[in-house]
Amino acid sequence: MKKRPLFSLETPLGYRVSLSRDRWRQIVRFKHPALAGHEKDVRRCLRTPLLVRASVKDADVHVYYAKVERFYLCVVTAPGDADDRFVVTAYFTKKIKAGNELWKK
Repeated sequence: MKKRPLFSLETPLGYRVSLSRDRWRQIVRFKHPALAGHEKDVRRCLRTPLLVRASVKDADVHVYYAKVERFYLCVVTAPGDADDRFVVTAYFTKKIKAGNELWKK
């Protein structure tokens, strides 16, 4: 079954990140309902983040942060096919997690 893309875009780190409609539905319905209606913020976070860090647990997992109102939007990406990556999850948080800094605005 072909994944139906919601979007695929280039990040400041020079690779593409994609998000499928099914993954987005899972995130907003089951994991983080507060993100419903924030698809544009997720895109903006990936295109123009404040900060990108590698996860402490897995350096291949990259965590993007952007300010949205009084919270940070955190978008977590992991390697997918070829040089592309995909969105694992996204959520609002008050804190930026530790991790090796990969990019900063």
